[in-house]
Amino acid sequence: MNAISPARTFAAQARFDTLVAEAFASDKAARHVRDRLIARLHRGAYDGLLLRRAEGFSAIPEATERRAALNAIDFAFEPLVLASLSVAQADAYFAGIEAVLRVGQAQGLDRPGPLWLDTVHHSSVFSVLYRMAAFLKARRGVSDVVLLHQGLRPEPRLGIAVKVLARVHGVRLHLLPLRGDWFGGLARRATPQTAIFSLTDMPREVFQAAPPRRALGRIELHAGPDARRTVETVSGSPVFARRLGAAHLVLDYPGRGTIRLRPHDGEPALCSVEDWVFWPVLAARGPASS
Repeated sequence: MNAISPARTFAAQARFDTLVAEAFASDKAARHVRDRLIARLHRGAYDGLLLRRAEGFSAIPEATERRAALNAIDFAFEPLVLASLSVAQADAYFAGIEAVLRVGQAQGLDRPGPLWLDTVHHSSVFSVLYRMAAFLKARRGVSDVVLLHQGLRPEPRLGIAVKVLARVHGVRLHLLPLRGDWFGGLARRATPQTAIFSLTDMPREVFQAAPPRRALGRIELHAGPDARRTVETVSGSPVFARRLGAAHLVLDYPGRGTIRLRPHDGEPALCSVEDWVFWPVLAARGPASS
């Protein structure tokens, strides 16, 4: 899990998220940058980069497209605000999350071994990580959470989650970059009281070199019953979870306010497209006929 940035490991292309990231990086007055981006959005300045340009979503309502764009702006804006919070303010922030983010179906927690949870990058991903870590501590006694990430630029929001999870719930959150002998290190520390969060929805299009077929997964994006699309993503989770002897679960995000935990059965992870962080990749590729 990494902060959105126009990283060189990603294919260079015109994308709304990289435009937003560059705007915040070039001006330290974050509040004013956000206001300017939203004003330009409403004037139609970014219409060629937005969600309705993506294959399968050309007919979604304009309001849904605008929510997706606002989510992308606020995903980049939020860490700039949270970084200034005191511990007490951060406590209140996450307490508010626990009150409104409902854990729906939660199956597979009775399986033996560590827990391996496939999840996705969406606009509430850090809130969901915090909420699920607290839930797993209460439900199964999980005291160690490991978050696998690409190691490019760790998210500042995670530092806040680390402090509050330890202080309020007694959960240790470790960030493990996917480099070197990362799996060996993970295997040495994993116990039945360990949960591993793996973000398995990186679209293959963001990599300059295509990943091997055996590393592909799937995510199902939706904007209502008549607008759905399954996207191939980069994921080695089935292999790694099996090698670790972990219970392999999927953390779905079917819509804002609800998360769902289920055993991995080969079905794609579920996420609303307007909340998915990588929707600008689909818009950059354009419709199928282009």
